[in-house]
Amino acid sequence: MVEGARRTAHFKLVILNDRVYVNKYRKSIQTRDLFTMWGIVQLLRRYPGRLPDLELMFDCDDLPAVRSKDYQGPNASPPPLFRYCSDGWHLDIVFPDWSFWGW
Repeated sequence: MVEGARRTAHFKLVILNDRVYVNKYRKSIQTRDLFTMWGIVQLLRRYPGRLPDLELMFDCDDLPAVRSKDYQGPNASPPPLFRYCSDGWHLDIVFPDWSFWGW
């Protein structure tokens, strides 16, 4: 299911046993990807052993990409894509934009 978000994702971040692994798919604007990864690392440092193992796909662009009209019905399965903004017509999962502090 997570791989369904790869079409627009800039990177995939995996947390496994309190370690961070990243697969970069394409370059993002300025340092947005780097500071998003930095934010996750800060969470792991502040709360060791308290973050679960997980996989996240991130898109570092501004405009939402997962249109809700493309995923309707009982068997609809939108890709879980994190980004910095969304709206009522999209299903992107909003995530803090920590890159603001790095520019």
